[in-house]
Amino acid sequence: MIYPLKKVAQLPIEQLNPPTPDFSMVPGAKIKKQIKLKLKDIHIDDNSGNTARYHGTDPAAVESLEKSLSNGWDSSEYLGCVRPLPKGSSYAYELAYGFNRCEAFDNLYGEDFEMWFDVIECDDSALYDVRLIENEGLPKSTNKEIDIKNTIMQKIKSGYLTADEDSVSDYVDRVCVFRTKQSKDNIVKLVKEAANIGDKFTEYSESKAKRWVKNHSTIKYEFGGKKVNNVHTFLCKQGSAYRTYHRMIRRHLETGLPCQVVFHVGRPTPNMTVAQKRKSTLDNWNEGIENLNKLGCDTSFMKVAGFLPQLVDIDQWHSLVKVK
Repeated sequence: MIYPLKKVAQLPIEQLNPPTPDFSMVPGAKIKKQIKLKLKDIHIDDNSGNTARYHGTDPAAVESLEKSLSNGWDSSEYLGCVRPLPKGSSYAYELAYGFNRCEAFDNLYGEDFEMWFDVIECDDSALYDVRLIENEGLPKSTNKEIDIKNTIMQKIKSGYLTADEDSVSDYVDRVCVFRTKQSKDNIVKLVKEAANIGDKFTEYSESKAKRWVKNHSTIKYEFGGKKVNNVHTFLCKQGSAYRTYHRMIRRHLETGLPCQVVFHVGRPTPNMTVAQKRKSTLDNWNEGIENLNKLGCDTSFMKVAGFLPQLVDIDQWHSLVKVK
């Protein structure tokens, strides 16, 4: 049933008969009742309270909701939700979820707008879960992987979730029931990188290598053939040496300046350690240089600067690793 939005609060809750969300997968979380509240009587903190949205409310989603809500309230939709605050607080309730909706209500009718809300009882840890899995509707605003990562990071920082891969994976499986395995794996990977947990090995992309330079390296390397102390510098992953030879030669012919390569390797395997991967990478590089020399090429301008640090607690993180 569609009801005019401003008249929803005038209806008995029995007539509105909204669906009750099922949070049975969240221990200790339960919808206790419904209550009628004005927006100004709810503590709404989009900065720290909207934990399921990395960037807070979404202006585009709010605008879409305003257009939808101007046509009326669909009684088959879930209500927004509040949680009681401790006695003596400035407000009796805080918004648990429905941040986009409440912003749309406020934009349409102001802070005196009155609406029915579900009332949930749960602790702070469960509230993170409830906000994450709640189905927003009107229209649906799906959690992005970065939103879920943000919630998990807050649970870890608050001490509600152990910072290890198994705990994070189990949590994602429990609260993200309908996500694909690929999406779940992406979320776990985002959390592992953000929390620096699980693996003691760091893999690099070019952007991550740039962050290493910015945050750790005593020498401020730049890649892509840019000059570092008047030496053109290139980043090269294990197995891509042939591209780097070509790029070095081209840049040297343009400027006459020397060139250097900074290597990084892939994740170790049961058959090959990081040390073995580094040695194999350097051996392959030197073999290619020798072959160029046999063809009569001058390769004296092509140097190896070292390897990016990748072994946490073993490599020195402020400098390149030298391999002989």
